[in-house]
Amino acid sequence: MRDQGGTGSGGGQGMGRGGGRGQGRGAGRGRMGGPLAGGPGGNCMCPSCGHTAPHSPGTPCMSIKCPKCGTAMTRG
Repeated sequence: MRDQGGTGSGGGQGMGRGGGRGQGRGAGRGRMGGPLAGGPGGNCMCPSCGHTAPHSPGTPCMSIKCPKCGTAMTRG
C-alpha cells in the first residue's frame, strides 16, 4: 500500500459534456426583447387617450406626462 502523503501531481484531462449557452447578438432586439430605441425622431404617444407629441431627443417619452390626461407617455 502506498503512502497517501501530502504531495500529489494529478494531470487529469476530463471529458466534460457542458453545452455552453453564450449570449449571442439578436438582430433588431433591444432591452426586454423588444425593438431597438427609436432614435432622435418620432413621436411620444399616450397609451390611455392616444394623444401624440413630438419626441425631443435626450428626454425619454416615459418621463413626459400627457398634457390631456396626465398618464406617462410611451414611444409610438
